[in-house]
Amino acid sequence: MSANHLHQRRVANDGRSLARKKVSAAAACHVKSVVLAASAALLLCACAGTPDFLAAHTEQQAVTHTAYVSTAPAKHRRMRVTSRDILLEWTTFGIDPLPRKHKRVASASPLNDMLDEPDYILTIEQIMANAACNACEEKPYHQMVLNASSQYGVPASLIHAVIQKESGYNPGARSVKHARGLMQITPETARFVGVHNSKRLYDPQTNINAGTAYLKYLIANHATVDEALAAYNSGPGNVRKYKGVPPFRETRRYVRDVKKLYKVTVK
Repeated sequence: MSANHLHQRRVANDGRSLARKKVSAAAACHVKSVVLAASAALLLCACAGTPDFLAAHTEQQAVTHTAYVSTAPAKHRRMRVTSRDILLEWTTFGIDPLPRKHKRVASASPLNDMLDEPDYILTIEQIMANAACNACEEKPYHQMVLNASSQYGVPASLIHAVIQKESGYNPGARSVKHARGLMQITPETARFVGVHNSKRLYDPQTNINAGTAYLKYLIANHATVDEALAAYNSGPGNVRKYKGVPPFRETRRYVRDVKKLYKVTVK
């Protein structure tokens, strides 16, 4: 065999070998891309909770590309990636979630009680039917309270309850809102009931008369004593706005406290 012929055969063999290597490399790259795409799809479906669809889809892809895999050398072949493999790799999904702890129920507290509805609703008829003040004889300024009660028709027990809640029977009390005296009357409210000199609000009888007159007005213009007391504390406008006792913590506490004090005096 001539040297030229041997050279041609060697060149042909090298060409075929190079072609086989290129085909093997191309197949390996294709397989690698298929595996990566399948892994990504598996991960997305595993997160979405669709393992059955995932398995079928992966098997279909594996069958479709069998020809490409078979042409690749054995060392480049990879096992099919399952959803379990991905879950184990991504430990965030592989770890079973811990059982949820039951939320602690907030225990009852005085603050929650303040925000609840009043225990009972006092009607105008009920308070007028219990006008007697059986525990008021020893209370301060009782005779002045009786005078105002007789003049305006408001039960003395209710007047005492408001005085005790508002000022604790301190005739010199003054609030940050400029409410003054035993029943904490503001200058504006005093003018509304006919007292134009705000300094006179420190006089016990004047203050009790002004507060009782205002209570009489509120009782006459509201459906229940609860609404009248809420208006005394937060203003009639808020009672009209909320169509009842406003959802203010201070006002609800005020209504409840005055009713409790009233209940004690009528026993």
